[in-house]
Amino acid sequence: MKPFAVVDIGTNSIRLGVVQPDAHQNYSLLSLQKEVVRLGEGEFASNRLTTAAMDRGILVLKKFAEVARGFDVSDLTVLGTAALREADNQSEFVERARLEADVEVNVISGAEEARLIYLGVVSGLDLGNQRALVMDIGGGSTELATGDQSAPDLLESMKLGAIRLAGIFTEGETGPIEGQLYRRMQDYVRGVSIHSVQRVRERGFDVMYGSSGTILNLAEIVAQAQRLCLLSLEQRRRVAGINPERADIIVPGAAVLTTVMRAVGAYEIHTSDRALREGIIVDRLGRATVSAGTVRPDSVRNRSVLHLARRCQFEETHARTVATLACSLFDQFRELGLHTLGPAERELLCYGSILHDIGGFISYTDHHKHGYYLVRNSPLLGFDSTEIYMLAAIVLHHRKGLPKKKEEALAELNREQREAVTTLSTILRLAEAIDRGHLAQVVEVRCSLEDKGRTLVLELHSESDCQLELWGLQHHREAVDEVWGKQLAPRLHLIEAPAAAAGS
Repeated sequence: MKPFAVVDIGTNSIRLGVVQPDAHQNYSLLSLQKEVVRLGEGEFASNRLTTAAMDRGILVLKKFAEVARGFDVSDLTVLGTAALREADNQSEFVERARLEADVEVNVISGAEEARLIYLGVVSGLDLGNQRALVMDIGGGSTELATGDQSAPDLLESMKLGAIRLAGIFTEGETGPIEGQLYRRMQDYVRGVSIHSVQRVRERGFDVMYGSSGTILNLAEIVAQAQRLCLLSLEQRRRVAGINPERADIIVPGAAVLTTVMRAVGAYEIHTSDRALREGIIVDRLGRATVSAGTVRPDSVRNRSVLHLARRCQFEETHARTVATLACSLFDQFRELGLHTLGPAERELLCYGSILHDIGGFISYTDHHKHGYYLVRNSPLLGFDSTEIYMLAAIVLHHRKGLPKKKEEALAELNREQREAVTTLSTILRLAEAIDRGHLAQVVEVRCSLEDKGRTLVLELHSESDCQLELWGLQHHREAVDEVWGKQLAPRLHLIEAPAAAAGS
C-alpha cells in the first residue's frame, strides 16, 4: 500500500502528517511537520485573511506539498478550519493554494472539525465503558465532543479561539493583564459557550481530555492562570512549559479552558498529543477499508445524509429507488464510454439521489432550489466543503436547466468538478424519470448504444405498462444530446410477474 498525507490548516498552525497504512487499518508515521503561521491573525474583526497571513500560509503549503510528494503519496488531503471557514476571501486563498502549491484545500464545518478531533484523540485511548469529553482550543474556535470509544454523540463548535479572544481583549498588550480584563474574558467565554455547555452537561461524561497546543502548554500551569496575568508578554515567554510563540495568546486560552471546565463541572483534564491531524488520518483509513464507491450503511456519511433527509420528511422508498437506478446508470454509462468518473463520484451520486427531493419539505415549487440551499447549509458530517458544494449542485440541477459554467452554485468548483456535476445531475434526471410514478415499477434498466453509437437506448424492464416513466424520459432528450451528444431512445420490456406460490 502506498503512503498518504494529510494537512490540517489551523488558525494558528499548519500541520502535515505522512503515514504508511497497512492492511489492518493501522499506520506508521513517515513524517510529522508543523509550522506556526497565524493564518487568522487580524482576521476576526474584518472576516478577511490578511495578505501577509495568506503569504505565510501558501509558503508553508508549498513546502509541505513538496515533502509529501517526496514520499510518493497516493493522495494529499488538505482541510481548513475556522480561519478559512469564516474568511470572506476564503476563495482567494483556496485558488492561490491550487495555483501556487498545487493542492486542493477543502474547508470543513465546525461540527466536522469536532468529530475529527474526537476520532484523533480517542484513537490513542482505551476508554473501556467510560464516556469522554474532548476539548480542543484552536486559534479561531473551541470544539467540544462527547462520546464513547466507538464514536462521538455530541459535537459542538464555539467561536472561542485563543487568537480570536486575543484580538478582542489583549491585542497590543505587552504588560500584565489586569484582573478586570481577565474577568471580562471569562464573562465573554461564559456567554458564548452557555448553550454548548448545557448540552454537554445533559449528555454527561466520566473523563475529560484536552488536545491542541494551547491546552498542552497550559496543562502544567493551569492552576497558575491568575499568575500569568501578572506577567508581561516578555515574562510569559520565559515561563517554563509555555511555547514562546504562544505567549501572547496563552492568557485568552487559559480563560477559555478554566471557564469551560468550571461550567461543565470538570475538576481535572487529561492531555492528548493527538488532535485534528490524527483524526483526519483515522477517518481516511476508515474510508479505505470500504470498497471504493460503496455506500456503507453504518458510515458517518450515510448516517448524516439520512439524518438530513429524514428531518426534511423525504419519501424514503422513492429516494432509495432513484439511488439504485442512478448507480446502475452510472456503471453502465461508464462501460459504454459516456464518462470516466470513478468511485468517489459514484458515491456522491448516491447521496445526491437520496437528497434530491428534500426541498419539497419547504415547497414543491422550485424544490430543487430549496434542496440546494438545505444541502449547502447543512453540516453534513464526513464531507468536506467541495463535496458539499458538489452535492448541493447535483440536487439543484436534477431538474430544470443544466449547469452553466459561470453560475454561482458552481463558483467554488474547478473545471473537472463542474463537469462531474453536469454528468451526475443528468444521470440523476434520468433515474428520477424512471421512477416518475414513485411506484418502483421498473426492476431493471439495460443501457446500450445503437446506430453506430449515435443512439442511447434505455430499456426499462417492468411488469407494468410504464407509460408515465417513458414519457418522463422523453423530457430529457435535449439534456442527453447536450451532455453526451446522443439521441435518447427509451423502450419498455415487459416481463412476467412471478408465478404465485402453490396453495396460496
